[in-house]
This record gives sequence, C-alpha cells and structure tokens, in this order.
Amino acid sequence: MTPGTLRIALLYDLDACATPTGVTRHALAQLERLARRPEVALKLISGRITHPDGLAYWESLESLPRRELPLKLRDLLRWWRLRPWPPIDWWTGPVDWIYSPMELDVVSRTARRAVTSHDVLQLLRYDPPARRERMARTFERADLILSVSRYNTERLLEAFPGCRGRLAYVPNAADDLFFEPSPAHERSRVREDLGLPPDIPYLLSVANFQPRKNLPRLVRALGRLPEVASGEMAVVILGTGDEEQARPLREEATRIGRRAIVRFPGYRQGRGLRAAYAEARALVFPSLCESFGIPAVEAMAQGIPVALADSTALPEIGGEAGWYFDPNSDEALTNAVRRLLDDPAERDRRVMLGRAIAGHYRWQNANDLLVEALLARTD
Repeated sequence: MTPGTLRIALLYDLDACATPTGVTRHALAQLERLARRPEVALKLISGRITHPDGLAYWESLESLPRRELPLKLRDLLRWWRLRPWPPIDWWTGPVDWIYSPMELDVVSRTARRAVTSHDVLQLLRYDPPARRERMARTFERADLILSVSRYNTERLLEAFPGCRGRLAYVPNAADDLFFEPSPAHERSRVREDLGLPPDIPYLLSVANFQPRKNLPRLVRALGRLPEVASGEMAVVILGTGDEEQARPLREEATRIGRRAIVRFPGYRQGRGLRAAYAEARALVFPSLCESFGIPAVEAMAQGIPVALADSTALPEIGGEAGWYFDPNSDEALTNAVRRLLDDPAERDRRVMLGRAIAGHYRWQNANDLLVEALLARTD
C-alpha cells in the first residue's frame, strides 16, 4: 500500500444480490469502481452468504480482499443494538473508513463510519416508529452521511437536523451499458422473454410491488387507454413482491377485461433489462414515494420517453424530459400517457433532453463524489 492510500472497508450483505433493487445497484456499482481506483485500498465485508446469487457474485471477486462474517449481517446488527462489541475492526483490520452503502449502524473502534441514505421519505411515511428511532441513532453515530438526491437531503435535514455538517451528495445512476444501444438480436427476443405476442407495442414500468410504488393504480389507469383495453398495446411491469402485494395487481389486470395484455414477468437485469427499455413505447413510473428513481435514468439513457409522478424526487431526476402527472389521480396518469403517445414531435424533443439529463447520472461520477467526500473528512 502506497502512502496516501485511502483504506476503505465496504460493508454490505451480498445475499441482497438476489433482488436487484436500487440499493443493491448502488452498492455493487460503488464497490466495483472503488476496487478499480489506484488511490483506494478496498476490502469487502459481507455477512454470511447463503443465496446462490450472492455466492456467485462473491466468487467472481477473486482478486479483491474480502471477508465473510461468521453470521448473518442482520444478526450482527441486532446484537450491536444491545451491546457495542465486537467492533467491526476485528474483521476489517486497520482502515480509515467503514462505508455502508445503506443505513447500517456499525460499531467500530477507530475507523470512521459513512452511510448512504436512500429514502428518508419512505422511513417517515411507511416505517414503524422503532425503525425511525434506530435510523436516528445510525445518523447520529455516522461521521459522514451520503444522500442520493437533493430531495432526500432536504427531507433528511427536516427530520434529523443534527445531520447538518455531515452530509454529502452522492447520487444514484445508471450502469454504463444503458448508455449504449441495445443490439438488434437482443431486442428481437424481448417480447418472447416478456411473454408478449410478436410485434405488440407495450408500456413498461420497473418497480417492486410495494404499495408505495402505486402499481395497482398504474394498471387501472393504463387500462383506460383504448389500445390497452383492446389488447393492441400491452402493459409490462418488471418486479416482484409477495402474494399480498401481487394480488391487487392481478385483480386490476382482470378488471380491465379479457382482451387486455398485462404481464408481470419478474425482474430483469443487465442486457435483458436494457432491451426491454429499448423496445418499450415509454416508461411509466407512478411512485408515491421516491427519493431518486433509477429506472427513470435508465429509460432516458436508452432513449425512450418517461411519464413520471410529479412529486417527491422524480421531477428532480427527470427534469424537462418528463411527462408529469398527479400519482393520486387515475385520470391524470391516463391523460399524461395519452399526450405522450399522441405527440411524436414533442416526444422526440423530450427524448433528446432525457439523453442529456441521463448523462449526468453515471456511476463513475457518483464514485468520484463518494471518494471526494471521504477524502475531505480524512485526516
């Protein structure tokens, strides 16, 4: 290790690789770029890994110094709520920073602690009071809090004013492959992969099935479009959820009518997701609670229009490229998509704006901001 090297231990539960949420995308993107930086000495720390996807990713990191803890990360975090021992330094060795790309309350002996705050609004609106109290302790103990959007930073300071002076902006982004065209041979397989008839146009949404994602309203409102109700245009939602979350979506799809084509094929990642964007008529993202919105950036980077909720962080991310609607109104959602579909000239103009806006949200830019923030607070 050369003098001046920044020593970082990144702590994340690699079992999260099984569900490619925005938090996991953020964590892995930062991990991979930190590992390539010559001025950083990186070590990966994960809780005990049991899921095949997590194990496969772990094994792919052959050249990276890493340590798997002897117990599940969630169990260690529970123990630390009761007793501040053993410090994470036992497993990391001497490091300057313990970096958690999510809100993990870590006990350390000498290393500073940095955490990423992804969605304060979700914490305030939907999580139980006990979790808010735990999060307050996490933010209080952190030496540095990284926030994924300006909107999220404002909510942080409103709810936890003690964070002031320890905040830095490190946004989410889209993977580099979304800024490259999807080749024809990948696009040609998309409809078969999604369970669609050949050549049918479709509207796309990418989200888990949590209630805050507002997907039952999405299905219901899009079903008001004549081409959706008649089966001339499909609706595809890429994501998953438990049975309680999935049932309302299936019920709304049934109510549209037998001719409607609504598909829930699960998550897609990488090239398959890129091709799904490239072939879609538009991304429709009606979330009620969003502190960033990675799918909006991915879709804009792929050159498709985006219809977005006009609240929380989505107007910040979509800027002038978005077609906005009140996410609490079926009529507003339907009308926004109708305008998008019926105005090709304006659609092309906003697609060009979207490509430019998406260019600001690259993971290398986010990683540069992360390292800059850590260096600024390293003695």
